[in-house]
Amino acid sequence: MPGINEVHPYNFPASQANDFERKGHPGKWKKSLTLSGTVWFTGSNYGVGGVLPVTSAAGTAYLTDGGTINLAQLAVGNIYELSIEHVEGASNVYALIRNQVIR
Repeated sequence: MPGINEVHPYNFPASQANDFERKGHPGKWKKSLTLSGTVWFTGSNYGVGGVLPVTSAAGTAYLTDGGTINLAQLAVGNIYELSIEHVEGASNVYALIRNQVIR
């Protein structure tokens, strides 16, 4: 049984009546960012766990524990699950932010 201070999924104030706020995000990815130039994945951009190159992608992805990936070498249309700290010179690529509940 939930404690007195725990919030039940159906006991939210009207300002949080959105299903996604109450119940959570159902999919593996919950947000996408169109990358251009240099982008750091901290703050509201934290949680990038994948990239999706479109047309001919460009740029370099810097992985969170070291190493780099040349985005131009990735096949267009495939999702690559990577833990990325930041990108430089990026174009024609989406960064996908993971739903932290669903792995």
